[in-house]
Amino acid sequence: MATFLGRTCRLHQQLCGARRFIQRHSLRCVSTSDKKESISFTPADISDDAKRAELHKRLEEHFKDDDVNAPKNRVEYGYEENCEEVDKFHYHSVWWCWFVIPVVLGVGIFNFALNDYGLRSWSVREARLAIEDRERKGLPHIDKNYIDPSQIVLPTEEELAEMDVEIKW
Repeated sequence: MATFLGRTCRLHQQLCGARRFIQRHSLRCVSTSDKKESISFTPADISDDAKRAELHKRLEEHFKDDDVNAPKNRVEYGYEENCEEVDKFHYHSVWWCWFVIPVVLGVGIFNFALNDYGLRSWSVREARLAIEDRERKGLPHIDKNYIDPSQIVLPTEEELAEMDVEIKW
């Protein structure tokens, strides 16, 4: 019974959503179908046992045809009423253009832009190029005289004696 009521509530929500879509787009559809096909109910109908049993019977009869290809069970996307293939094509085209393409392009551009965030890869490439260049010239990777010793100003012995220097191991 809970499954039946849940399915009924979902059907009602879908129908309400379809009505809002039609009202929003100023479409006026005239139903030419037999009124036996439509099933309407109120909360009072659900609370009354006799009406609930009748409603249950009508809904079971309505949903007994579960053939997916039946026109009655067709899922409409709201783009084309008469042709199922065109309706499905337009639905998938809109889905593709407004969701798939922007997401794929957005993720691609985001990855491309942040691929070398902080220029980390660039610095590693430059270091490797510098090492290869120094190896070709026969120099060590790091020169012990990286800065010319004549340009370094060191304190004298007297100045060092006045300073309190701690060396921690």
